[in-house]
Amino acid sequence: VESFSANGISGVEKRATASSPSSSLCAITNPFKSKRNQEKDAPEKNVLHVESITEYKEEVVDERDAITVVRFYSRYCRSCRASEPLFYKLAADFRQHGVKFVEVPLTRDTNVLHEALGVPSLPWTHIYHPDAGLVEERKVSRKFINEVRNCLRCYVYGECNLDDAPADCMSVYGECAVEY
Repeated sequence: VESFSANGISGVEKRATASSPSSSLCAITNPFKSKRNQEKDAPEKNVLHVESITEYKEEVVDERDAITVVRFYSRYCRSCRASEPLFYKLAADFRQHGVKFVEVPLTRDTNVLHEALGVPSLPWTHIYHPDAGLVEERKVSRKFINEVRNCLRCYVYGECNLDDAPADCMSVYGECAVEY
């Protein structure tokens, strides 16, 4: 576990994963919250953060056991920052179903990856199925997060709700829809 602090304030903790010691799960810690509340309020722990083509290959392309949802974003994109907590909530809701969540920032090292995968805008998401590869590409901004959630349900539960009216997610699937 690596961590840093500036002027006594905690920063980002990185934890190596079993599949890739170079990949890391990042959690921003708030020094003003108790340790118990930090763990409860840190949904970003459910999301693997990759910053290289090699890590992307190891964590996404080579995944053979789990449905994988990838969020492409930029740290400087207002829409990306606004939708980030909703993506983390999505990750927390589907963790119990074994869905893997990955995020790839737009950096000098990942620019080629974003271009090669044809990411047209940010924030953007890909959904990969272990048996079929890339099965969905969608916007994942605040406006479209429920479409991503509904789409993901189809792959996780093996059924799609084709009605225009959304189902009561808590009673049907045991999870909550995003509240605005």
